[in-house]
Amino acid sequence: MSPTTAAAQHRSSLTTHPLRSSSSSRSSSSDIAISGPVYTFGLLTDIQHAPIPDGHSFTGNARYYRHAMEAASFAAQHFQEECVDCVVNMGDIIDGKCADVGRWGGDVDATAADEVETNSDKISVGHDAIDNVLQSLSVYNGPILHTYGNHELYNLSRERLKEKLGIPFTMEDTGDLVGYYTCLIENRNQNKNVEQSSSSSMKLRALVLDTYDLCLLDRCPESSHKRHRAHEILSANNHNYPKEENSPEGLEGLSRRFVGFNGGIDEPQLEWLRQTLEMARASGEKVIVFSHQPIHPKSTWPTCLVWNYEEVLDILRSYSDVIIASFSGHAHKGGYVRDEESGIHFRSVEAVLESSPPIRTYAIVDVYEDKLVIRGEGDCLSDVYDLDHTKVDVRV
Repeated sequence: MSPTTAAAQHRSSLTTHPLRSSSSSRSSSSDIAISGPVYTFGLLTDIQHAPIPDGHSFTGNARYYRHAMEAASFAAQHFQEECVDCVVNMGDIIDGKCADVGRWGGDVDATAADEVETNSDKISVGHDAIDNVLQSLSVYNGPILHTYGNHELYNLSRERLKEKLGIPFTMEDTGDLVGYYTCLIENRNQNKNVEQSSSSSMKLRALVLDTYDLCLLDRCPESSHKRHRAHEILSANNHNYPKEENSPEGLEGLSRRFVGFNGGIDEPQLEWLRQTLEMARASGEKVIVFSHQPIHPKSTWPTCLVWNYEEVLDILRSYSDVIIASFSGHAHKGGYVRDEESGIHFRSVEAVLESSPPIRTYAIVDVYEDKLVIRGEGDCLSDVYDLDHTKVDVRV
């Protein structure tokens, strides 16, 4: 989540929804099919582990940096027991405070204290912290899809994140690395008891966006085209920049998204998004979109929103027959809206980090032909989302 005192001011305006009996946008929990789901995946976000004592965010919310890793381990064990088809980690796997653990009361050994320069990258506590979280998640032996957020970039370069998390970063013509990708989810239920599995022919595609495509973080001030674009965007929209690049002070409404800990999506990625969704439509696939930053303004408070959310949302709305839902992190208390225009569900998932021991926050999502069932654990709210919007053919 963003390091700003402004977030708390908007929390009261967010709407989150527990499991309900029925509504125009949700299915009854009693309507869940007796046969098993077509796909099941695990979901967690904003672990933000750091080897430091418990503390607070800039808004005063309690944070449990060490417990977060134990919670991730517990979630992984549950994912393994459920034999989920895949796990999606939506970013901020470690906290920015890993870059200076001594300042925050952590123990710094001699090796970590002396940062080593290797290929212009700093080997620091953040590297060990990511390794420790990945080790905790390794009890789950299926595929894990990672995206990244602002907190990884406070510690590591994109090159290092590619090595650590397996994000398939590619270099665009500008020389900037970007980390968006897509894959079909493999149905591991085929090996389960036939009574627990589905005979559906549904094909499900995961589409992972890079919402730190255009941003200040880990972009070279002298040579990065994308950093130059980010500089122009913030200069035009936030009078606090550059002196207080993370401050939304004095900004109103949705303009509060123009802060340095957020980012945007550049045109090459937007074009890739269009092409990928068109391919999915032609192939008869359904798509779930994952990102660190929320895309819909009513699913979060403005200080967490993607800079050019309007452009992204316009594209997604054009493929409402294809897109089941969009899941994101970054906004630690979560949020939800069903887009009135398209019917697509937009869910900001509650953070692992801010759940006090022994609470462990994550979700298991069951995908049926006609609904998504969110089985929330800990502080993650459960819900059932109707997929009737995907039955409408909007192709032209």
